[in-house]
Amino acid sequence: MQPIPNRSDHSRAINTAGANGVPLTVSVPAGVARAGIIVLHEVWGLSAPVADLVVRLADCGYITAAPHLYHRIKDPVVTDGKFAQARRYHNTLTTAGLTCDIESAQAWIRAQGAQKVAIIGFSMGGTLALWAAATLHIDAAVTFYGANLASPRWPGILSGIDAARVLKAPWLGIYAGKDASTPARDIQRMREILTHSITQSVVVVYPKVRHGFALDPDLPRHAADETADAFQRTALFLKTYLRQANQPFP
Repeated sequence: MQPIPNRSDHSRAINTAGANGVPLTVSVPAGVARAGIIVLHEVWGLSAPVADLVVRLADCGYITAAPHLYHRIKDPVVTDGKFAQARRYHNTLTTAGLTCDIESAQAWIRAQGAQKVAIIGFSMGGTLALWAAATLHIDAAVTFYGANLASPRWPGILSGIDAARVLKAPWLGIYAGKDASTPARDIQRMREILTHSITQSVVVVYPKVRHGFALDPDLPRHAADETADAFQRTALFLKTYLRQANQPFP
């Protein structure tokens, strides 16, 4: 399987509505799709880098949908770094609303013909991707530097460590070694828990990078080499766990 490409030459992103009117940014591949992927955005909202990733994943052959998790509050997109503003929107999220949004994206993907669906999340979305792998009907999940490993982020949403204890699906956790929001002791605890997990799950830590190193190449904290490696690992993970007997992989 080819690594996740840097840009799109074929697919495009469009906005549509899923079940219950949930706004989705979606992209479908040319030809027969192998499976689907839900993308969960960072605390900033559904930003341009998230929409770009939706298209890049479609270029890999996946039916892809990103739910707008802030749609109940005018669907804002916040400038990266304005955390106090973003936090106000973050704090309005609820377990019921998040479940509805993720399941709406999943239903839309399955309606396009995907038999298996994975979920990928970044930062805030990474926390939710791990929770989804523990509580929802997801076939595989990838977390990029999702925080709140030791304590819940919202009422009713499991902490990362508690989610790791009850994983239902294979999970790939990608973390930054210089990220104060994911202390090394908490990551080590997750690794210990995963040695007893019935799922094929693993944690990868890049020791020299900071939180948010992978999604937006225009930010100073972006780490090109680690991002390339993380996306290669993600591509292999998806190939392994979204394989469908009637749809060969390239």
